[in-house]
Amino acid sequence: MTYLQFQGEDPEKVCYDLKYALRLCTEHGHQRACVFIYTTMGLHEEAVDLALKVDVELAKVSADRPEADEPLRKKLWLRIARCVVEQEGDIGATMRFLRECDLIKVEDVLPFFPDFVTIDHFKDAICASLGAYNRHIEALRCEMDEAAAAAREARADAQAFRDRYALVRGADKCAACAYPILTRAFYLFPCRHAFHADCLLAELRPYLSATKRQRVDDLSSRLSTNREPETGSTGSPAASGALQTRQDHVKAELDELLADECLYCGNRMIRSISKPFIEAEGYESEMQSWV
Repeated sequence: MTYLQFQGEDPEKVCYDLKYALRLCTEHGHQRACVFIYTTMGLHEEAVDLALKVDVELAKVSADRPEADEPLRKKLWLRIARCVVEQEGDIGATMRFLRECDLIKVEDVLPFFPDFVTIDHFKDAICASLGAYNRHIEALRCEMDEAAAAAREARADAQAFRDRYALVRGADKCAACAYPILTRAFYLFPCRHAFHADCLLAELRPYLSATKRQRVDDLSSRLSTNREPETGSTGSPAASGALQTRQDHVKAELDELLADECLYCGNRMIRSISKPFIEAEGYESEMQSWV
């Protein structure tokens, strides 16, 4: 055991053959060493079964070895509980055993007792278990109430934001080009920054990835193409409605890419704090221009 414990429980680092050592210890009746080797090999159920033949305390230690696997730990402790009930048959000893492990409860060990055992013997334990369940249910009810309140607040905020509006005056100007904002299509953000659609696209382009930039160009092209009047044909109302629907979908997707947040007040501006004013590929030419 001194040698095995010195080698540790990592099967990849031990300096001996696990299967050969297990066979050798089995032949010579070294059961504690066999339990240790079983645990090292990851055979926890075999380790607990063998440990129950040696010492219940050794079985308890072996049952706690797979710390990360809670279902397996519970399964191993239930094996020990069955052995304790069958060997001792003492309700008091079983209750003391239950206090050693928080994974199993009194209802888990009841099937191990004979049919003639009355519920009076477990009255205190069952009352304690029911009290724990009631506290857990009450905690869940509080969490549900908090979640429902948060959902109501979110719906109220969404409704308030949906009804929100802003007034645009004739003197208001584009934050990018400083020309009057009402001269062409524009975006107005809750922070009161307003941009012409083309100005916002030009300002936002350096911050977009190549994929999003290609997608924005494609949507802009489709939107401008659909807006061109078709000469020589009036078109049916159904066709006009379908065209309008397609335009609405394209416009909604373009808005989501361009206007998800204000360029000057959103996260893009915060992230750009680490971006150099002069890109690396244009640094030399910029330096030469100052000579």
